[in-house]
Amino acid sequence: MPQHFFIAGVDIGATNVRVAIANSDGGIEARRLMPFPGGPPEQLLERIGRTLDDLARGVWVGARAAAIGVVVPGAVDPAAGAVSTAANLPGWGDVPVEALLGRPRGVPVATENDANAAAIGERWLGAAKGIDDFVFIAMGTGIGAGVVVDGRLHRGGHFLAGEVAFFPMSPAQLEQPGWGHCFEADVGGRAMAAKAVELLGDHATVGELFDAAYRGRETAAAWLHSVQRELAMAVVSIAALLDPQMVVFGGGVVRAQGERLLGPVRDAALRCLPARPRIVASQLGDDAQLIGAIRIALDRIEGRPQ
Repeated sequence: MPQHFFIAGVDIGATNVRVAIANSDGGIEARRLMPFPGGPPEQLLERIGRTLDDLARGVWVGARAAAIGVVVPGAVDPAAGAVSTAANLPGWGDVPVEALLGRPRGVPVATENDANAAAIGERWLGAAKGIDDFVFIAMGTGIGAGVVVDGRLHRGGHFLAGEVAFFPMSPAQLEQPGWGHCFEADVGGRAMAAKAVELLGDHATVGELFDAAYRGRETAAAWLHSVQRELAMAVVSIAALLDPQMVVFGGGVVRAQGERLLGPVRDAALRCLPARPRIVASQLGDDAQLIGAIRIALDRIEGRPQ
């Protein structure tokens, strides 16, 4: 690849958009973070395109991206280069990302689900390097998972493999389908933020809720125990079905809380399983999706399917 060409990665989340350009080894040369602005997808993709162009030229005069990887929450059809259903991104269903972002620049665009991309990133440069069977669980605004089986990403028949958000955590989920009693309703980012306000008062943060739990405040400690129990139940369900070598947890909460959160989850899950998958935190942190976006863009121009 010529020196003045770069690989671009874009991570479109429910609250922020991360944009970066990198070399072919995954080393990020320049990046930008912006709040998710809302509005029509076409406007955001146009802004992302201008940002990528500016970042590339800022590193090397006349440079441009040779390929672009884009990741979003929700179901993605990689062959069509389109988002089919977008969780937590209203108005993004059936958006032709590849056509809108790549065609004006004459470059290929690879599109993928965010948790799937994080799994790809962790296998390339992170905690799952060299691991052929593992699951990445992303704890963010929502909850999702990327599933790798025999070294290949498993997307499922409807591009929805790994949507652990829908795990029923009680029989009530079967009686009242939707978001009221599922896994994400209990341990997703929005649920944690709401619980912080409920237990600690207006303007309380999730970090303060965890701190209160560690200090022994009864209601907060009970909440944390419930969260860890449900995370362990999810790991047991995943491991019983897939028998992975490893389960990797990622997302801002995991990065902030680390072993204080995951240690009890690991202990509880492994007590229930005949095999003992490694249960670890992401090594790439907030960059997992972005590194995955860069990897899928490289794979597109190298002709390697995930």
